[in-house]
Amino acid sequence: MNFILKNINEKNLLFLVSFFIIFYSFLNFTYKNLETYKINDNNLLVKLNSSELKNKINQKLTSDLTYAAVLSKKCEVTGNMHDRHKVRWVKELFIKNIYQISEKFHSKLPFYVNILLHSSLIFLSLIFLNQAFSLKNLFIIFFLLYVCFIFQFYLGEYSYSIFEMFFASIAIYASKKRNIILFFLTILMAVLNRESGFIIILTWLIFNKEFKKFLILSFIVLMIFLMVNYHSINCIINPKFFVPLEEQKGQIVLSQMGSVSIFSNVLVFTVYFIIPIGLIFYNIFKNKIKNNSLIAMAIIYLIVFLFAIPIYQIAARLIILPLIILSFNLYNKKIEN
Repeated sequence: MNFILKNINEKNLLFLVSFFIIFYSFLNFTYKNLETYKINDNNLLVKLNSSELKNKINQKLTSDLTYAAVLSKKCEVTGNMHDRHKVRWVKELFIKNIYQISEKFHSKLPFYVNILLHSSLIFLSLIFLNQAFSLKNLFIIFFLLYVCFIFQFYLGEYSYSIFEMFFASIAIYASKKRNIILFFLTILMAVLNRESGFIIILTWLIFNKEFKKFLILSFIVLMIFLMVNYHSINCIINPKFFVPLEEQKGQIVLSQMGSVSIFSNVLVFTVYFIIPIGLIFYNIFKNKIKNNSLIAMAIIYLIVFLFAIPIYQIAARLIILPLIILSFNLYNKKIEN
């Protein structure tokens, strides 16, 4: 016992506590986010109990129907944002197999696998960022507060965002350590998870001025992405496939902003745009960071948040968290491109 206590310092203890906070937050989010109701014998709408909710979630996680639209690989441009999910079939096939294999061991296991998988990815994101920058306790706490805040909302497509945050954290670590093999594998998995993973390639230029390597790496990743999604080539070359011009439910429409109170508009833009992107630019100007790649990534993410992601998908703000942590710690090196 004394040996264990001697080897647990304040930071390690904070990481241990962090894992349980993340795990509990995601567990609580799962119950709240997927809360479902049913009609009882008296024709009254009642909430499903814990056991019924777990069964419903297990059925959804393991059902072939849940993944059918994406795994069909049918190339369509309907004007719906779900069209672009067709190029995410590798990730969908991966998690489908995980859930269906776990179900063979126990019918309720997929529910817990889902929680452990995603909470572990969030925690590992923190670990990789710490390995890259030896984070101060303040930034670890900031990371936890940011994640806990996000999980207070109803989140759509949270799995893609958690995976992307994880890959972005590894990419930052691999770039800083100049590990080109790890960086390449990470970027490849990131773009197969979600097409916005291509933005993470710019991370290499934040720490390295090797533009030739960057171009070669980008070309190889793009070619592999196109080969894996050869069935959707005709759709991929159509800009409307990734950014539909049609009005989407929940997406920002400037003509409709006048019908909402000024306070609500300010609150929405503050929480969804100004805080996540503003923190990066705050650090850039405060610490006089002259890093064109970091600035470019911040601007690109802002454009993506404004036009390519519906406003109600606050889960997408998770993908900017590694970049925020990076901006707080980059000034130590004052790296310039």
